[in-house]
Amino acid sequence: MRGFLGVTVHWIEKEAERIQLKTNLLACNRFKGSHTAERICDQFESICDEYNIKDKLDYIISDNAANMRKAFTVCFPSEQEDDDDEGDHLDDPELWCDLTLEDQQTVDAAMAKKQRLQCFAHTLQLVVGDGLKETKVACPSLSKLSKLSSLLHTSTTFKDVFDSEFGEQKGIPAAVNTRWNSTLRQVKAVLQCDHLKLCAVLEKAAHKELSFTPREWNLLKELVDILKPFGEATDLTQGEKIVTISAVVPSILALNHHLEKLKPQVRFLSGLVGSLQVSLKKRFLGIFINVKMARTQNGITAPFSDPVYLKAAVLDPAFSLFWVEPHVLVNRDIKAEVAQQVKELILQDAAETEQPVPLVDEEEQEDLGEGLFAAYHKRQKKDVGTTPALQLSHYLDIAEGQAALLFWALNMKTLPSLFRVAIRVLAVPASSAPVERVFSHGGLILRPHRAQMTDRLLANLIFCKCNAA
Repeated sequence: MRGFLGVTVHWIEKEAERIQLKTNLLACNRFKGSHTAERICDQFESICDEYNIKDKLDYIISDNAANMRKAFTVCFPSEQEDDDDEGDHLDDPELWCDLTLEDQQTVDAAMAKKQRLQCFAHTLQLVVGDGLKETKVACPSLSKLSKLSSLLHTSTTFKDVFDSEFGEQKGIPAAVNTRWNSTLRQVKAVLQCDHLKLCAVLEKAAHKELSFTPREWNLLKELVDILKPFGEATDLTQGEKIVTISAVVPSILALNHHLEKLKPQVRFLSGLVGSLQVSLKKRFLGIFINVKMARTQNGITAPFSDPVYLKAAVLDPAFSLFWVEPHVLVNRDIKAEVAQQVKELILQDAAETEQPVPLVDEEEQEDLGEGLFAAYHKRQKKDVGTTPALQLSHYLDIAEGQAALLFWALNMKTLPSLFRVAIRVLAVPASSAPVERVFSHGGLILRPHRAQMTDRLLANLIFCKCNAA
């Protein structure tokens, strides 16, 4: 129950003939009193002043809610306030009650930043939360599953019976209300058990009321088929030592395509599929507008509309423009227009970052620009198959998140202007997961037998732990 403010910094560093993604913890300081926007902003500015980096920041990634039960505070509201965001009720309401439009403007003025971006992982979590809340048909099955998990964690007698049938390595983890993927893990765990054997175990233990009917069992299987790609997208964008922002656009468009293909196939959860797609388009509206799959709404800055997401996807050779053809659901002419606009955005940035170096003739410059994107198209695109599940791994020839670093390390001299754009764009993390890991370290350090540890000592230990080589 002690509040702390954690701030991490992320950049790409050139080391001889290679480049490396760097992450450091700047501070994890005690935050006493009310968590108002102004006070968060003041403390953040003091941290930036201490390191003299305020004028060097390109983006600030922040969560759009906070969980006080995990004793952490993530600074600043999202790029667009959503007053009717029902997903935030799962978190501490006191932290966000002050975030009026006036407070938001105060933060914006004090920060004077190009852009503040929402945490991708948390926004995707809210999408799934929206879908599950609108799907009442799954509630009885999930309720049984929750009670079964509780029984395994509270009854030694039932645990013994369960272990004797399925083995001690089997288990059903508890779900966390604020983390939808914990529900997915719970469903996957129970589906690994044989249905008939599980019913027999429950009947033997006098808990027949928790047995799943064949319909409920098939419903849980369908739930996994629907949500598994969301888990994959979440995992792909929470890395710390790998490039993650490049996966945002391909993930969202592939998820939308995945849901579109599922519509005629689902038997029990058609409502969930529809609700997920509606929420996905609402919470990631900026991406759909940028790829011409939605219209701009006058007077509204759509979330995830910053062009950094498109540029990152194209600058990562693992994704390039491969996602345009299968997942941008418009006609071919508009697909080509979208691809051309992204190329122009990148080349414009490259021209703006041009350093005073000897110029080559226009023909050579044009060849370099065309050659970069032509090289992407020459790569053999793997067959993504017809499965409705999202298979982002098909885009990757190299370890996830490493393809971009390797590509630009090899091309830093041949494409210097584009290299300068790439290292600034690809350094941006997709989510605020790195700062959440900071608080996980704090939880491991501040154990019950160390309850008298001072705030300063705890902050120093966390700082040393997170910044250890």
